Amino acid sequence: MKTPLSFCHLRQLRNRMPGNITSIRNQTLNSSTSRPLQTDTKHDKPGAKKQDMFRNPLSRLQPYLQVPILSDKDEVFAPPHTEIEQGRCLFRNDLQKKHEIKFHTAAVRSSKLADFQMPEVAFLGRSNVGKSSLIQAMFSEVPNVEVRVSRKPGHTKTLNFFQVGKSFSLVDMPGYGYNMPDHFQESVEKYLQTRRRLCRTFILIDGQVGLTKTDEVGLKMMEEFKIPYVVVMTKIDKAGRHTLVSNLLSFLEVRNNSTGHCCFPQPFLVSSKSGEGLALLQTFIAYITGCIHVEGL
Repeated sequence: MKTPLSFCHLRQLRNRMPGNITSIRNQTLNSSTSRPLQTDTKHDKPGAKKQDMFRNPLSRLQPYLQVPILSDKDEVFAPPHTEIEQGRCLFRNDLQKKHEIKFHTAAVRSSKLADFQMPEVAFLGRSNVGKSSLIQAMFSEVPNVEVRVSRKPGHTKTLNFFQVGKSFSLVDMPGYGYNMPDHFQESVEKYLQTRRRLCRTFILIDGQVGLTKTDEVGLKMMEEFKIPYVVVMTKIDKAGRHTLVSNLLSFLEVRNNSTGHCCFPQPFLVSSKSGEGLALLQTFIAYITGCIHVEGL
């Protein structure tokens, strides 16, 4: 009998790139680049222009490949600017509409939590992937909301709930892998499997480091639990263009070889530092929680 996967298996894993995926990734890059990719660690200027903040970061990578990064059936979320602005508005306080963003509660065990009577989205990833920094960036226009970040991996030890008006709750979860809390299985695993109003889990992957063995096990467990999830690549401002494309293709190769169907086909690329990709991610959250309508979906 097959032993069910558990997030606790991640405690023993080291963060390293899987060798077979690396070779496939390099072959794909060598055969598909339309011009030489930059191999140094320099990247685009971190201060993205205001008019580019609504742009999907995939669009600046596509010109460097002869084949589409995503097929038409995979790139399904492309809202117009007007709808992106509607999505972003949910991440600001609007006292006239009694829309207030605030820290709600922290808990170790989800069994002790009440039903908050609203949709929930959860953010999960290996330790030091930039999860809390991303949430802090999404709430950057709400200065009274404190999202604790730390340079120490595994700093988050509880399920931290942020209430976004009466629209939805956003959950910052402990990281898996290095320095994961002893109660991880009882809190995070149980939450993912039992929380009835959880509408999507966001799995974060470091865009500079790429897919690790730890991440692969995490993705397999989401498939085994049959939990719908979305992959978000973080820290894209720190990754050189060649590195970012390489790591993205690595993930897509693993996803395409998966037998499960719980992963949303379109990955999101974001930078907490420059803000690139944040507006699109915020709009997607607003859409899946039923807060806005997106034309064509």
